[in-house]
Amino acid sequence: MRRRVIGDGMQEDINTNPAHEAPDFDSLLSDLFGLNVRGAKTLGDLFARPKEVFESARVYDWRSKYTPTLRLAFSILTVFSLLSFFWAAEDGVLYQSLLTQFSGALSNLPDGITINDMVDRMFAGYNFTYPFIYMLVHSLVGSALLVWGKNTPWVARIRLYFCVASLGVAIAVASVVIMPLIDEGLFLAYSMAGMTISVLAYAITYARGMSDRYSSIGLLGRSALVALIVTVTDIVVAILAGTVAGYWAKTQFGI
Repeated sequence: MRRRVIGDGMQEDINTNPAHEAPDFDSLLSDLFGLNVRGAKTLGDLFARPKEVFESARVYDWRSKYTPTLRLAFSILTVFSLLSFFWAAEDGVLYQSLLTQFSGALSNLPDGITINDMVDRMFAGYNFTYPFIYMLVHSLVGSALLVWGKNTPWVARIRLYFCVASLGVAIAVASVVIMPLIDEGLFLAYSMAGMTISVLAYAITYARGMSDRYSSIGLLGRSALVALIVTVTDIVVAILAGTVAGYWAKTQFGI
């Protein structure tokens, strides 16, 4: 047995020779999709009892209870990509909104290339690059964010950060499923409502997960800061992915 510092001077016993267990059905699901039953439990507990997940994030093996939140976020992003037929459908509100938005900017396309062709390629590029840009940018921000308690290692900081950020991805997946029901005229209001829900989820989850580590005023300020930082990072990721997608679409047509 050995001991590892997990933040705020806390230590945890770690078994250096864990017993080898036979793979089960849960292992097969993990092999196939990287998202297993434990992942669903992790996401559920982030909504219901985030403090337990936060404390487990400070332990070497997540106390064998939870899926690492980095993996959880990427798995949910994969689901987001697979659901592109909801948010990237030609008759969908987002697609039609982009057609309207780019009708002027893309009015001088070369012969044989339509705005629809460009938007199709942009959606394909965005769908492919967004998960990777998201994980890279959010990981960098998460490693630098110092709101998790004194002496919290950088790996634990990333884990804890994604405890919060994963909820935004889950909310985004839920929103794209509902998107086909939204009228185009309500798209902006719908987007703002989704962002508001995400901001509240970030702040409330951080406050509940860190409730015993700071005073009420300190917790309130840090909750607002975390919600702001994660939200701004979400926006930066979307802009970067959109820029890359637009550039890729133009190169596909030699523009």
